[in-house]
Amino acid sequence: MKTYLFALIIALCLPHTAFGTPQTAQTQNEQFAPLPDWVTPIATIPTSDPTGHHYDQEFLLVDRQLNLVPSTPVEYKRYTTKIVSIEGLESGSQISIDFDPSYQKVAIHRLELVRNGQVIDHTSHAKTSQFKRETDLDSLLYNGDETLHVVLNDVQVGDVLDYSYTITGFNPVFGSNREWYIKTGWATSVALVNARILVPESSPISVVNLSSKGKGVLKEITRGKVREYTYIENNSLYDFDESEQPRWFNPYPYLHVSSYRSWKDVVDWALPLYQASPSDSDVQALAKKLAQTYPDDLEQQMVAAIHYVQNNIRYLGIENGIGSHKPRPPQQILSQGYGDCKDKALLLVSVLGALGVTAHPALVDTYWRDQLPQQPTAPYSFNHVIVQIEHQGKPLWIDATRTHQGNRLDTLAQANLGYALVLAPHTQDLDAMPSSDVPITQDVEQRYVVNHANQQSYLTVTTTYRGLEAEQWRRYLESKPLKELGEEYANYYAGDFGGLDFLRPLSVDDDRNANELVINEAYVINDLWSKSEDTYFFMISGDIVDDYLTKPDLVRRKTPFRYGTEGGVHQKITLSLPESWDIDQSDHAISSPYFEFKSSLKTVSGPGETLLDKTYVEADYYYRAKKRHVDAKNLRQYMRHVDDAWNNVDYEFSYRQ
Repeated sequence: MKTYLFALIIALCLPHTAFGTPQTAQTQNEQFAPLPDWVTPIATIPTSDPTGHHYDQEFLLVDRQLNLVPSTPVEYKRYTTKIVSIEGLESGSQISIDFDPSYQKVAIHRLELVRNGQVIDHTSHAKTSQFKRETDLDSLLYNGDETLHVVLNDVQVGDVLDYSYTITGFNPVFGSNREWYIKTGWATSVALVNARILVPESSPISVVNLSSKGKGVLKEITRGKVREYTYIENNSLYDFDESEQPRWFNPYPYLHVSSYRSWKDVVDWALPLYQASPSDSDVQALAKKLAQTYPDDLEQQMVAAIHYVQNNIRYLGIENGIGSHKPRPPQQILSQGYGDCKDKALLLVSVLGALGVTAHPALVDTYWRDQLPQQPTAPYSFNHVIVQIEHQGKPLWIDATRTHQGNRLDTLAQANLGYALVLAPHTQDLDAMPSSDVPITQDVEQRYVVNHANQQSYLTVTTTYRGLEAEQWRRYLESKPLKELGEEYANYYAGDFGGLDFLRPLSVDDDRNANELVINEAYVINDLWSKSEDTYFFMISGDIVDDYLTKPDLVRRKTPFRYGTEGGVHQKITLSLPESWDIDQSDHAISSPYFEFKSSLKTVSGPGETLLDKTYVEADYYYRAKKRHVDAKNLRQYMRHVDDAWNNVDYEFSYRQ
């Protein structure tokens, strides 16, 4: 399924990289056309505010006009920028217009340079070419988009580039429904932002300034049988580009144009697209095979169906035209052996239906997650499809694009994406998805046999991954040689201790029924102790837990900082020390609004008690994020809690010779 958030945060007017072999472009007559009569042109180019925030170009005008009165929508765009640097010259002399040729056409109306007050028309001699553009190849998605690329000659620093075009057409998968996002603010100043939307007076289409983020004025007026919305903003600036933001965070203003009024409207649109085929002969044949493999065990049949779709149908999306939202028939997916998230979800629903199990596709968003209820009630609020299974009175949430999952329904990791819109006739609203019930997803136990500096010491490490962590490691290890992984792990510990070598090779134990994966390490350490004058010392650290105690690279910030992980992380270090040792026991706990942290150091049986002239010590650490982000106004408090935790992750042991 196409990812729409990317389209919402793309930088203003920046050229896109074109990939592939140049295709035969539209003819010169098709590429250039007069300005449509319905467009209200802006006669005078505005001037830039000298105190504005600019980069390599000064943005003077962004004009977006959308005509939804005819049955085929038409969108007009005009951009006017002044080139103020060499970098701006390189980017400003090239124009890229992206569109889907299966249902859209492009016409350029203006292509001018203004130099010293003189207008230079480039429509007759600009170089144009048309390219296939596959930006999501790394994600195995082919969307069919193309780019009309225009290169201008004789562009100089100080020139004003002024161009406009229309894109005619709208994805037919939406039928008579309409949805558009019109961005009205960027991290650079714009002298004038103008937007105009025309809709039939009787249409359910509405236009809203999302979350009132835009500082301009949105007006509505009706003229005859047409409602006209206008938005005007002067010298706009929304500088919110900062690192380490939550994926859902998008502070930039948009006008949302939509005919959808409720989540039920989205369900009514999507249901005809997602027609399961449990009675299809190929689906029936697969279900029969699964039932024969696990007779009288419906749960194992369900797991086998999940595994088949996940592991036997490879992930590949062909998402041009209506394929962006309409899944292909299950029998086609079985035949070709590949599909994207919506294809695999519909196939799984069909196979489960053939087994007598009730299941439905469910729309989710991997960016918005818990923020989904605050998004517009429209299809573009989703970018992924999973499956809801009704089982023993409770819903199971299964992602058919995952692989290497556990072998039991009660232990395989369910999708945890906040909220979902279940595509079932009775659905009126979003369903909340329960959080993971695995309290500790990563459990590390390090055991040290500590001897004096003139002897070898030993370290064993047992790391247990549970739930989703186990499934991700299972997939990773499938293509990672254990010997190579062992070397990486040994080098990690060799950074702290000299003379470290393998006591035995790294090994892996995989329990798919419990959905747990265990990695076992064992080392001999020749130089555990460091020496300073007459004192030997070495330090233990809750380094695994410490990795999750993160601070932002950018501290002075205006936007939220992303941190944390799902599930808890536990690390236990046990040591046998080579004589009677005085231990300062400690116990520290932090329960902040942002995370929970615990650390402790203690002897096993009591302070200083020895057994066979050894002291046994245990250090224990625990971390769990309560949130996944912290607001900028609370960042200092969060960082103080991190510092408090950092002060309690290291313990040093020493003795004099």
